[in-house]
Amino acid sequence: MNLDPMYVAVDVGAGLGAKIGLFTGPLTQVGEGILPREEFADDFDDFVARLLDKIKQLVRQHGRRINEMRAIGIASPGLFRSDGSYLLAANLPFLNDRNLRARLADETGVPTMIENDANAGGLAEWSILRTDLLYWVFGGGWGGVWIDKEGNVKFPALDWEGDDRKLHYTNEPGYAIPLDKLMLKTLFYQYGASFDRFEQIVVEDVGLPNGKLTGPGGDPNTIRAETILSGPGRCRLFRAVVGDDDFHTRFLYIREKKQMSNPSVAGKHISKLSSMRVEPAVNTDRLFGRILAEATLTIFKQARKDGLREDLPICLGGKPSYALPYFGPSAQSRIGAAGIMSYLRPSVIDERGFNANLVGAAVLAEQTAARQSAAS
Repeated sequence: MNLDPMYVAVDVGAGLGAKIGLFTGPLTQVGEGILPREEFADDFDDFVARLLDKIKQLVRQHGRRINEMRAIGIASPGLFRSDGSYLLAANLPFLNDRNLRARLADETGVPTMIENDANAGGLAEWSILRTDLLYWVFGGGWGGVWIDKEGNVKFPALDWEGDDRKLHYTNEPGYAIPLDKLMLKTLFYQYGASFDRFEQIVVEDVGLPNGKLTGPGGDPNTIRAETILSGPGRCRLFRAVVGDDDFHTRFLYIREKKQMSNPSVAGKHISKLSSMRVEPAVNTDRLFGRILAEATLTIFKQARKDGLREDLPICLGGKPSYALPYFGPSAQSRIGAAGIMSYLRPSVIDERGFNANLVGAAVLAEQTAARQSAAS
């Protein structure tokens, strides 16, 4: 009989479907499966049934039964209540107000826990570094988490009722952190760009009804940090820096030129231009880094009283973070000048080629099994 402890990790992705991993430890994956998005309807019961089938199939392939699993960990986009139910799953609305954690636990008899996917990514980083850290993931927005040295998520956004003031800046930083418009106008000017032009670009792309960006709590004098500090934000920042000058286009292939107005794919072309020292791209990344530094200092100003160390690593995940060599120096320079010794570094998980969400879900499963064992 195989007595190795095994854990099931589930990554509920909004686009491609759900990935399933079988682990004997957080960094030891022995199997993987996928439930493609097209294989389930926008129906909670159908999703659960098909997900369970995929999990059981993967477990059987390794000569085990589902009730032999030590625990199940789930990483998922969204906001959650304390009981594990979804408070908001913006890109998977059929999950709203449903409790996937409780349902899988009931169906399998296996202890199950769920976490926001950015929090799971932070747990994955912690599983290697084993120290307290900040983990930031840049994509369509800016997610983040503070993990303490024991592997606990600090200040999770549980049971959030919509009051921006109750969000801790270390968790949901892109949504919660305000960036002052006057400060931004000054910084934009220093890099030869117009904040007003940037605001116009965002308003036109997103289709804001009032024609103006607002910050947390609807503040007209600020914007949410992820408006700039995200994949789409960096691309729109480039368009604001470039203005009407098309000089940079001579360094791009025809296909790349056509993609420059698409925030989801233009980032890699901006990095190409930065690596070639094309001035608008270089200035874009310097400005991006400087604004990231100001947001970072805002985080430390709030969280210092909560015990956030000022020399801990800040691990960056997500595709936009691949541009760290270009925006990192200006960010690190400003952070260091303010006396903060924390340093920006690429995700350790990404460097090793792991799936951060799956590894984080495996860490969550192992922690859940350990707590269950200690309580029994």
